[in-house]
Amino acid sequence: MDILTILGLAAAFGGIIGGMILEGGHPSDLLQVTAFLIVIIGSLGATLVATVPSDLGHLIQSLRRTFMPEKHDFHGLMEKILELANLARREGLLALETYVNSGEGDPFLVKCLTLAIDGSSAEAIRETVEVDMHITEQDQKAGMKFWETWGALAPTVGVLGAVLGLMHVMSVLDEPSKIGPGIAVAFVAMVYGVGYANVVCLPMSFKLKRHIEHDQLLKSMVLEGVVGIQSGIAPGALRSKLKVYAGSHGGGEKKG
Repeated sequence: MDILTILGLAAAFGGIIGGMILEGGHPSDLLQVTAFLIVIIGSLGATLVATVPSDLGHLIQSLRRTFMPEKHDFHGLMEKILELANLARREGLLALETYVNSGEGDPFLVKCLTLAIDGSSAEAIRETVEVDMHITEQDQKAGMKFWETWGALAPTVGVLGAVLGLMHVMSVLDEPSKIGPGIAVAFVAMVYGVGYANVVCLPMSFKLKRHIEHDQLLKSMVLEGVVGIQSGIAPGALRSKLKVYAGSHGGGEKKG
């Protein structure tokens, strides 16, 4: 569970509602079914129009990744690659089949090693794997772009809700007691649009973007490691190259 996502949402909503209470307002003032239907459901519909059906599966994955992300163990994976490099240097590439067939190895590392064991050249491994990485990145970005699009549309639909509310107020100008509450409801729609976009949608898209960047960086490290193994680079030199990728991520973990 990503505790920062939970704490961040709690802090954001807590700060907004707490500030409202300090100003003399009441949380119930924000509970407007009409505004919710117009802004949240309306902007969701507009976002679905902008989404191709095949991307819906990636939307579900993006939700899981926001709250329960995979952890990237750069250091642990680097050490495993170096261990395999030493093994391949002593006994040849075929000795790596034990790791590949164990069923417990890192899936991406296994995929790259399989190409090396099958006799692919370093250039062929790099070309094949980079295409695979690019396709995976585009699939991951589909979920991110859904939240990014929703965050872009929600404020505009919020303005639409506010205008609709003010139109209703104009129809009851002869009833002064309804003008104040009507204006309040109109502005709640704008609060929904701006608040939902900037507290939920856009932060989620930013976090997903960082997860994608970390995933691509880890895969780049694995690719360089396997190309190094296939090319026969000395483990010491390979360690120096891989440490550049690990950087400050060395303390994390990655679920296999």
